[in-house]
Parts: sequence; C-alpha cells; structure tokens
Amino acid sequence: MSTHTTHQHHRPDDQPPVADRVTAALDELTARFSAVASERPDSDLAHAVRADRLAMVCARRAAWWQLLMARRHRAGMSMLFTRAVIHAANQEQDRARFWRDAATDWRARAERRPTSDAAGAMSNHHDLGIAS
Repeated sequence: MSTHTTHQHHRPDDQPPVADRVTAALDELTARFSAVASERPDSDLAHAVRADRLAMVCARRAAWWQLLMARRHRAGMSMLFTRAVIHAANQEQDRARFWRDAATDWRARAERRPTSDAAGAMSNHHDLGIAS
C-alpha cells in the first residue's frame, strides 16, 4: 500500500515535483535556444535549418508549460499563476510558429521560389528588386 498522498511534494519514486522538472527543462531549453540563436548560418539553407531547430526548442518549451498547466489542479496554482502559465505556453507556440514560417521562407529563398510577405525582413532590397 502506498503512503503517497495528494499533499506530498514527491512522487513515490522520488521524482522531483512537476514544477521542479518543468523549471529544469525550461532552463535547459533556454540554454539550447541561446546556443542555436547565436549560430551564424552562412547560407539560406543553413538559415532554414537553424530556424527549424529554434522552432523545435520553442515547441518543446510550449509543451513543458502545457504540462504544468495540465497539473495545475494538483499543484494548487493561483489564478494569477495559471494565467501566466497560459500566456507563456501561448507565447512559445507563437514563437515556434514564427520560426517554422521563417524556415519555410529560408528554404523557398534557397530554392529561388517566392517567399511569404513576412520574408521581406530577411531579404535585402536588391533581392526584392526594390531601389534603395
């Protein structure tokens, strides 16, 4: 028979509480994001690969925030903290979408295909045929 109750902070197998696991995972993913973001790609395709990697990191961060949200009833989160978690998860989903779109645009550019309207920020005026 288990001695585990809903008031204990550790699971019977001595895993840290979910908030501690989420914090550790987010810290590791933030370090990974910084490392990838600091890379300086030397081609359009390399930019696409970098953007894909950044999208994956953001998607994983969103998933960790969503895990925390799913456990909110067990963690006894306040309404304010719950709102902050929802905001953080949504923000990371938006960031992942941005980086996926950027990767698509960089791939199109590498293949000399038209890019999205948002890709103008990644192109110089000469590439777009716009006089400076």
